[in-house]
Order: sequence, then structure tokens, then C-alpha cells
Amino acid sequence: MSLILALTSLAWADRVYWTAPPKPADTDALTRTLPSATVHPLDELVGGAADAEGVRALATLRSELAAVRPLLAEFDGELQIMARLRKATADVTELRTPEDAELLWQALCFEGNAVQRYFGDRLGSEPAAAPYRTNLGPAVVVSAWVDAVALKGPASPIEADIPEKPQRLSYDGVRALMQAMPSAAFEVGRLADGSAVMLDGRVVDASPGSRTLLVPGRHFFTVKVGEVSLLHGDAALPDGATMKADAPFGPHERDDLLAQVGKPAGWKVPDAAMVPIAGAKEPVYLAVPGDGRPRLVRVDRGTAEAVALVAPAKTTSPVALHAAIGAGWLSSGDFFLQNVADGAPHTADSVNAFTPAFSLEAEWWSGMFAASGGVSGQVATGDYHTLTSGDTEVRTFVYPHVGLGLPWVQATVGPLLPWYLGVGLEGRVPVASGFEVTASAVYGAGLTQPRGGDAPDFEPLPVFAAWGGVGWRFD
Repeated sequence: MSLILALTSLAWADRVYWTAPPKPADTDALTRTLPSATVHPLDELVGGAADAEGVRALATLRSELAAVRPLLAEFDGELQIMARLRKATADVTELRTPEDAELLWQALCFEGNAVQRYFGDRLGSEPAAAPYRTNLGPAVVVSAWVDAVALKGPASPIEADIPEKPQRLSYDGVRALMQAMPSAAFEVGRLADGSAVMLDGRVVDASPGSRTLLVPGRHFFTVKVGEVSLLHGDAALPDGATMKADAPFGPHERDDLLAQVGKPAGWKVPDAAMVPIAGAKEPVYLAVPGDGRPRLVRVDRGTAEAVALVAPAKTTSPVALHAAIGAGWLSSGDFFLQNVADGAPHTADSVNAFTPAFSLEAEWWSGMFAASGGVSGQVATGDYHTLTSGDTEVRTFVYPHVGLGLPWVQATVGPLLPWYLGVGLEGRVPVASGFEVTASAVYGAGLTQPRGGDAPDFEPLPVFAAWGGVGWRFD
């Protein structure tokens, strides 16, 4: 039977390791690209300092052991001792020093002493003793003493932990049974450069493939490089079992990985780095900060794969500028009346003109409502498509106007120069990437124009105008 321990994770989400602290713009780019990702510094892929929970567990055990020692002299104090120490010893997950191992061993011996003293011969039959007993073959023994013997082997407990002879003899019986059992073993697998291995609080050979024989039971190990803890764990080993630890990725291997990240995508992820990366059991990415354009590579499939960043969502401004050109038609009876003396024919061509056209408008919108303001114009072409204004001939009809309605169709009103009040409709249909098709129709009501002297007022006939074209929207 083999129990292999390595850097693993039970999470199931994209996991990103930053190679350096990111700026807010880098973080925003990553969030757009991998919105559900968990984010970590690259050093967390290596490991970290001593487990804070493990340190607290040892401190709690130390205080609990000191607090329960006087209870041995109280009536039924054993119940409090076994209950409190059972919890405190179970919470310990790492032994960093021989002193940590000694503390746990003393607590296990003292806990077992309380169990044996209270239950005695009823240990195997009393229902309340179930959490505190273990079967070794046909024998029923105290669980805490099984863990104590596994931890310290042939060592004898001090009198303060098991003060009375009957309990000391019972401990000796458990020790004899366990030492007669087939050994378990701890095996060193692949380790990072410079690793040291602690087993049950003591340093052991860190050579790959080295094995340490153990008394079956609960054992603790830690793999460190300097003060960086790469891996630690504990397991209850049955007889014949082998516990193996792999921790090949450390500070030196991290630096090797960083050197690879600077290369174009397609490089092979180092085997040492793949141990914690594959152990995550989820997509793993490395991110290099880049002032809002970080480099992102996926590495959990063994080859670095470049990941394209998701661009920021375009925000549509509530204000837009529209420019358009086109061509259309303009009609006025005054074309004929003012040019008939010059030879305007008595046909429809005299009152209908072809016109190039243009427009420039600013638009504000909110939801389905839009308002605009701008100017459009048409230039009448043809020999007889002019109007007389003073000493000049007018061909250009300019329409400054405002509009209200929907973003794509609006009613307009404004002066239609030279001498009309214009009302009309205009529409725009977006096509792609700012390009749009536009159309406009205007009715111009003539405004009376006074003349100097005794001349009668000029009463312009109505004008009708329409045009269509293409344009561009500038947000």
C-alpha cells in the first residue's frame, strides 16, 4: 500500500499566478478575460511560511495541556482531560521541531492516561469509550497511546504524563503490541533544490528514494527550503503502508519558470513546475503585468499557450456627430415664375431641380429618446433653378434645424433659407462601424418678404425638398 502526498488543490476555477504585483489596469484586463479566476502571487505556487493554523494549533495544545493537568486530582476530571485533549491533539497538523513533537507526545500520553484510568477494564465495552479506543488485532487499546507510540517508538513516558503504575503497565502493553507489528515507511520522492525534510519533528535524509521505517500510526512531515515550507502533511499509516512526499518545485525552480515566461508562447513547462500546476486540477495561468496589457499564458497542459486579452467594452456616448452627403430633389413654383421671362419652358422641368445635398448634425440621446441640432443644405442645379434675392441669384437652400424623436427618425423644424419656415422628417439607418444611410424630406412654407418703396410684398410659393445619401457617425 502506498500513500503519495504532493501539492494539490480541490478548487475548480481558473487560477492565475502573477509574476509580479499587478497595477489596477492589469487587474481589470485579467478580470475581463477570466472573470471567475482566483488570483495568487507566484510565490504561492512554491509554498509559503509555516501554516498559521498549524502554529495556532500547537499553541492551543500547549495551553490546554497545562490547563488540564490539575484536573487529574478532581472527581471525574478524566472526562474533561480526555475530551479537551482529544480535540487539541487532533487539530495538530504539522510538527516543525523536536519540541513540537515532544509536546504532542506528552499530550497524547496524558490523554491516554485519563482514558485508561477512567474506563479501565470497561474500555472495550463502554459506549462512551468508543471515540477513545482502537483495535490492535484482538486487543482493544487506548487510541491516544497508539499515536504516542507511533510518534516516539520505544521512548518511555515521564511520570507527570502517566504517574500511576497500572496505567504505565497498560502503556507498555500497547508499545509492545505496536513494535511487534510490521513497519510502515516514509519515502522521499522528488524534491526541490536545497530541500530539507522533517519527519515527526526531526530532520531525516532528504535524498530522493531514501526511506525511513516507522511504527504504524499517525506521522507528520514537512519539506522546506530555508524558511519556505513547500509541503507538509500528516497521515495515519497502517502496518505495511508507505507514505511518499513529492515537492520538486521550490524557489530555484520558480526562478527557472520565470525565465521561461519571458519567451514567446510554445515553450515546455518544466517538469518540476508541472507538479503543483497539475495538482491544482484546474486551468492554471501565469500573468506578467504590462500597464493594462498583461501577458497571459496558460500552462496546465504542459506547453505555454498565449491567451488573448478581452478588450474593454465600448461605451456608447450619449452625444454623436453625424455628417452626410447625398443627392435629391427640390421643387418650387417660383423657379418658373422668376425665370419665365428668361426662357424657362412651360414644363415640369422648370419647377423641379436636381440637387447635391449635405448635412452636419449633433445628436443627444437617452434610451429611445433623441434630440438633434444641425444644418443641411441642397444646391439646385439647372439654368432656370435660381431665385432672385436683391441683386443676387440664389441656388443654395440652407436648413438650420432642430429635431426630436427616436434615434433613427426625428421630426425637424427650422428656417429654410432664403425665406421659408421648414418642417420635415429625417431618418438614419446604421449599417456597420459608424457607416449609415440617411434621408430627409422638408416642406418649406413661404414667408412674406416686404419690398422697399411702393413695391408689393413678395409672397414666396412653397418649396418641397427631399434627398438621400450616406454618412458617418462619430461618437
